Amino acid sequence: MAPSVSVGVATPSQRKGAGVAAEEAELLRRRNAELEREVAALRAELGAARRRAETAEEAEERLCVQLGEAEVEAVEIARAYQGRVEELARELAAARGAAAARSS
Repeated sequence: MAPSVSVGVATPSQRKGAGVAAEEAELLRRRNAELEREVAALRAELGAARRRAETAEEAEERLCVQLGEAEVEAVEIARAYQGRVEELARELAAARGAAAARSS
């Protein structure tokens, strides 16, 4: 058999198909660009949210330290108050004892 060569000739319907494919490709490029912009916006929003979370965590740690210091101070004040009350109770008992000794 002799070698054969075939040559394709574009018919009007094939050209129309190429135009549709080009339109679809352009539509997909636009959609892709839109999605990339959305992804960039979401990444920026995520970064901002992470920074806010880190700031909140640091603030929480500072508040915990401050609360611990306030608790220590409250215990010291309570102990000093307790000591003063006990001292006044002893003075009152001594005064009552002295008054009872004078009246007898």
